[in-house]
Amino acid sequence: MSDLQSAVEAGKAAGKLALYFGCWEGTGHYLHRPNGGKLWHANLDLPGFPWSDSLMDGGLLRNGRRPDRYDGKVFWTCGGLQFWYAFYWWDNSVDHRGASNSGFYVRGFGWPEADEAFDYAKAMFPKVVSRQMHALILQDPRPQHSNKGERHDYRSRPLRPARHSD
Repeated sequence: MSDLQSAVEAGKAAGKLALYFGCWEGTGHYLHRPNGGKLWHANLDLPGFPWSDSLMDGGLLRNGRRPDRYDGKVFWTCGGLQFWYAFYWWDNSVDHRGASNSGFYVRGFGWPEADEAFDYAKAMFPKVVSRQMHALILQDPRPQHSNKGERHDYRSRPLRPARHSD
C-alpha cells in the first residue's frame, strides 16, 4: 500500500471533518469547528493535523506567491498522515486589513476528491460562504498549459484548447 493510500484510508477512518480558519464574527483569525467553537491548539486537539497556525494564517498563500487580492480565487493543497485538504483564499469580508485570509481544512475524502471536499466544507460553513463579496472558485494547482497547448483542470480532464492570438 502506498503512503498516499495509507493517508487517505487513515483520514476516512477518522471521519469527515471540516474546519474553518479565519475571522468568525470579528477580527482575529482562529481555527473554528462548524458550530463556531474555536480550536486553540489544532496539533494537540487533532493529532497529525498537517498545518501550523502560521501556515494557515497566510503562510500557504505567501508560500505559493499568491498576490494579496480579494477576488474569490481559492487555492489548495493536500497532505498529512491522515489525508487533509487545505483550501485557502485572501478574504476581506470581515477583516479589511491587508493579508487577511480564510481557509477550509477538510478530512475524510480521498484522492482526487478536491471538489467533493470543497463542497462539503462550503456546506458546513454557509455563513462564511455567503458573506464573501466574490464567488469562491477553486483554482487549478498545476500550470495552466500543457506542452500540447491544451488547458487541463486538476482532475486531468481536457478543457477547451487554449486560444492563441497571432
